[in-house]
Amino acid sequence: MSVYDRSAYASARKYRELRRKDLRDGALAGLLAGAAVMLLFLAYDLVSFTPLATPEFLSAALFGSGNASPAEEAGSDGGRLALFTVVHLATFVLLGIGLARLFRNTGVRRSLWAGGLYGFLVCTIIFSVSMQITGTEVSDGPGHWAIMAVNLAAGLVMVSYLRVAQGSRVSL
Repeated sequence: MSVYDRSAYASARKYRELRRKDLRDGALAGLLAGAAVMLLFLAYDLVSFTPLATPEFLSAALFGSGNASPAEEAGSDGGRLALFTVVHLATFVLLGIGLARLFRNTGVRRSLWAGGLYGFLVCTIIFSVSMQITGTEVSDGPGHWAIMAVNLAAGLVMVSYLRVAQGSRVSL
C-alpha cells in the first residue's frame, strides 16, 4: 500500500510558487531597470545635445550599420533601433530574473548594496563582453563612467523593485 506524503507535495507546490514569483518579479524588475537605463541615456544624450546618440551607437555596434546608401540607412535606423530596444529589454528581463533567483538560492539579503554591486558588475561585464565581441570602442559612445553609473542605477532599480514586491521596505 502506497502512502501519500502531503508534506512533499506541499513543499513541491511551494517551490513552484516561489519560482513563478521569482520569474514574474524578476522580469518586471528587469523591465523597470531596462527602462531606467533608456531614460538615463536619453537624458545623457539630451544634455549632450545629441538625442538618441547612445542607442544609435549601441544598435550599430550590435547589428552593424551595414553598407546601405544614406537613403536606405535613414529608413533602417528606426528598425535597427526598435530591434535593439527589444534585445535591450529582453536582456534586462533575464538579468532581473537572474537577480531574483540569486537572492532566493543564496539567501543574500535584498539590499541596495547587493543590487548595486550586481548591476555594476554583471551589467558592465555583459556590456564589455558585447563590445569586445563586436570590436567596438566604448570611447566612440557614451564612455566608461557613464556606462558604469547607469549599470549601477539599473541594479538599484532591480533590487528596489524586488524588495517592494517582497513586501518589505528598501534598505542599505
